[in-house]
Amino acid sequence: MRVERISAEEALRRGRKLPYALIRTVSSVTLGENPEQIETEELLEARFFSDTEEIRLFRQDRELKGAAFIQEMGDCYLEKAYQIENPRLGRQITVRYELDADEDGQTYISSTRISGWKGN
Repeated sequence: MRVERISAEEALRRGRKLPYALIRTVSSVTLGENPEQIETEELLEARFFSDTEEIRLFRQDRELKGAAFIQEMGDCYLEKAYQIENPRLGRQITVRYELDADEDGQTYISSTRISGWKGN
């Protein structure tokens, strides 16, 4: 997986092109199809995702920052689907665990990202 640090503006621009989003604000959590409007004043974290990439917008030191996690050919990963208990957020979310190997050949999870969502 390729990881890129990007500006908050770039994260928002690129994230808007992806089909799904998990958005956490001071007052709410939304999960599902990418919403029309995203208010950034109360934003804690936004994770825009598809099956091949995730764009993150997050607060660090009171500032919005961005990052892109992009699947590359040859990446090794495990995927697990989790049932969502709150029906307002959909039925299922899929998480991809990216695998890597250390200098001794031991496999470990190097990162995680959301890779799928199923609604009602």
